[in-house]
Amino acid sequence: MILAGSGITVSQDPVEAAIEAALTAQDRCGVDSADFCFVFMTPPAHAAAAKMLHAILRITGAQAIVGCGGAGVLTERMEVEAAAAPEGAVAVAVLAVKTDEHRVSGFLTDETDGLGVPAGTVTAGKAFHTAGNGGITFVLPDPVELEPMGFLQGFREAGGTIPVLGAVAAGTPAFEFCNTQVVSKKAVGLALSAPRPVIGVAQGCEPIGEPFIITRGEDQVVREIAGRPAIEVLREALAGLEDAETRVRTAGIFAGLAMNPAKSPLTRGDFLVRNLLRVDQRTGAVAVAEPVRPGQTIQFQIRDARAAADDLAATLRQMATELEGRRPAFGVYFNCAGRGQGLYGVPDHDIGLIREHLGEFPLAGFFGNGEFAPVGPRNFFHTYTGVLAVFPETGEAQAP
Repeated sequence: MILAGSGITVSQDPVEAAIEAALTAQDRCGVDSADFCFVFMTPPAHAAAAKMLHAILRITGAQAIVGCGGAGVLTERMEVEAAAAPEGAVAVAVLAVKTDEHRVSGFLTDETDGLGVPAGTVTAGKAFHTAGNGGITFVLPDPVELEPMGFLQGFREAGGTIPVLGAVAAGTPAFEFCNTQVVSKKAVGLALSAPRPVIGVAQGCEPIGEPFIITRGEDQVVREIAGRPAIEVLREALAGLEDAETRVRTAGIFAGLAMNPAKSPLTRGDFLVRNLLRVDQRTGAVAVAEPVRPGQTIQFQIRDARAAADDLAATLRQMATELEGRRPAFGVYFNCAGRGQGLYGVPDHDIGLIREHLGEFPLAGFFGNGEFAPVGPRNFFHTYTGVLAVFPETGEAQAP
């Protein structure tokens, strides 16, 4: 059985905001004490964060509280972006969860200098201790000194296989917290044993052109695609785009690398999307922010508000299929700070789509500086991505 509730508050008084959000979450959870809480705050909360966490602990009785500061916070009811909040106001989102389906532990990684391979190895060890290979871990690292790929490499070197979900703290100052301890330049996390959630990774892109095989390339440079200079295939993909002139002027152009080239046909969720670093007009080569190899399948992608909305909707439809009629007990949504109103021009865009496709259920999250999520069997670091983890109900009881 899993019970959960969320609360979100915006106030000039940070402690009052924390109390109100926690009381709402606990009331909707419907239990005397929670097993764990996710808590997210906007940057003005930093000075009062410790007092806020003590208040949340008193109200929820949670065994573990983890969270961080973000460029905005959200629940299933609304998104509050710091840039759009009243001047000096603090926004707080609290998700309280009671579960007899999972073993749970919150942890802080502060044993290493920096957030590279050693920090990833330490974090993985803490996660594996609770979650095992069948579980999942959420990580919330600080942006300062973070080496995302090294951090994930540390997980691989620790042995075992576990999905890594999360996002990088955002805002000034950036900060993280575990229980009532507030830190910076560190990573916090939460490990949960099986059963795993249904995971959606919306990278905000629309494939353009056709998928082709890389026939010549090395390191991060694609030289030829299907025996032609890479730049020719890119130009052809752009030329075939509907409203090409208008969309290309305002959109981002990326490369999508197929994670399972044997799959046919390839669709949106089958690609790892990466930035184009440069285009060499002289040689016709295209540099990509990910190692490439001959034999790999590539398809160029476009990212704008239309593509991001369509991609999230497609991701949510797939998640609804995977849920097989089960209702979500709770979820966590990590949204990039480059999305939100700045991308869509309207508030509450992604939360509205989640409600439309999956219904309303207890949910919390924040706008971060980059996201962690698996694509296929491997964990990756993403940008401009929305990562949703939904834990289905497993028992008779339902949250109020």
